[in-house]
Amino acid sequence: MRAPLTLASALMVACSASAQERYGVALSNYAGADGTLLNPARSAGQWPWLDIRVAGFEAHAWNSLVAWTGRERSLLGELRGGTGYGNVVLRSANPNGTHRAIVEAGITGPGFSLALGRTTIGLGLRSRAHVGVAGISPELGNFIFHGLGYAPQHGSRYTDMGFRAAGAAWTELGLNLGQVLKAEGFGVLSAGVNLRYLQAHAGAAIGIAKLDYTVADTALALVHAASLSYGFAAPSANAGSGLGADLGITYMRTIDEADGYMPHRSSGGCTPAQYRYRVGFSLLDLGGMRFRDAQAGRIDAGMLRIDDYTELPVDEAADLDSLIASSTQWSRTQGMRIGLPTALSAQFDYRITGPAYVAFAVVQSTSGRSSLRLRRANSMAIAPRFETRHFEAAMPLVFHEYDFARPTLGLMLRFEGLVIGSDHLLPLISKRDMHAVDVYVRLRWMIHRSPFCRGKRSAKRSHALGSHESLPCVTPNE
Repeated sequence: MRAPLTLASALMVACSASAQERYGVALSNYAGADGTLLNPARSAGQWPWLDIRVAGFEAHAWNSLVAWTGRERSLLGELRGGTGYGNVVLRSANPNGTHRAIVEAGITGPGFSLALGRTTIGLGLRSRAHVGVAGISPELGNFIFHGLGYAPQHGSRYTDMGFRAAGAAWTELGLNLGQVLKAEGFGVLSAGVNLRYLQAHAGAAIGIAKLDYTVADTALALVHAASLSYGFAAPSANAGSGLGADLGITYMRTIDEADGYMPHRSSGGCTPAQYRYRVGFSLLDLGGMRFRDAQAGRIDAGMLRIDDYTELPVDEAADLDSLIASSTQWSRTQGMRIGLPTALSAQFDYRITGPAYVAFAVVQSTSGRSSLRLRRANSMAIAPRFETRHFEAAMPLVFHEYDFARPTLGLMLRFEGLVIGSDHLLPLISKRDMHAVDVYVRLRWMIHRSPFCRGKRSAKRSHALGSHESLPCVTPNE
């Protein structure tokens, strides 16, 4: 398994530098693999009989610290005509009082999802890069933006706790299994799981449990106490490996009775089961990666005086040793483990009428303040959409980190298997302040009807009287 993943990694990560949740497409009945990434049970009873993923790209960045303002053109205009306009300004902190940031990118490789009656199986390859930062206090944010020479904060003592930053890049080979557990009355209950083999390429993390410091002036900084853990793995096609998983469950309240419902079979399932509403719950990105040759450790520092902090000659570990050895306990280890961006998610989709739907979803990170685990951004979305087999449009309204004062508006368009979307559209087409960017593209090929529903069946197979074998329709549904 490792050899083909290494080759794929070299090709895919070279271009990779996963959009947030891709709410515009992830909540669709024609979402394909994007739906299973938010809830693996979504593949059970999937509307296309066969979904073939050809390729895809996604990129997402969001932060609460800075914004690009004063532009004379939209972002698309800047990209066409070259940048050089506008200013980067400091934003006010989130309602929780700290700054956060997230950067994600990914390339989706070949894959498929095939409905086999009540069971669906899928296989796919993709590369991901993920960086998350959290716990930046407003005072630390000022120093990051203005530099340690920021005079209004000189001479004051500050204590920061719970700062963490972690990033990793990896390629994963994923298997999806979806199963309709029960179809009875007006309800359909399904469950699903994604299992992944992860091949890591690079990783770095730092977690500061406590940092008590004073920047006295433009030449002197005092660290009164510090406690932190860290790790770093140099980029490599095979820097480590790991395992990952998603778990999910869905329930549909159908419009018609679902007794004996068999997706994509002639016995009443040639047309997808229409529902009044669908609700789902999932646990995302369980697991992690082990980096074999990483440099990692823990530092507990007492009083430390740093003179001329703007010209510190720290080029290697020995220089850092000499700087802090007199007042520091430093333990080092070989190897590092970085956890995947684990989160809980809930989804609700309601059919308004005909092809019109409105969906609601929330994703809550479970990354602890002291763990070296990638942090998934908290988010909430309301996404109305209009969908048919060949065309779909959705406009998700997304609240990043539950910041209800600054929502983002997106747009997703699907033309059969071609998907183009963004969960943050306005900066691309307007001059408004930009603190986030989001875009994703998918190219897929969907076969909507199974051979049973197209009136095809092997002539060599015989049908035993009294058996429960599904037979093709005499006049298949259109």
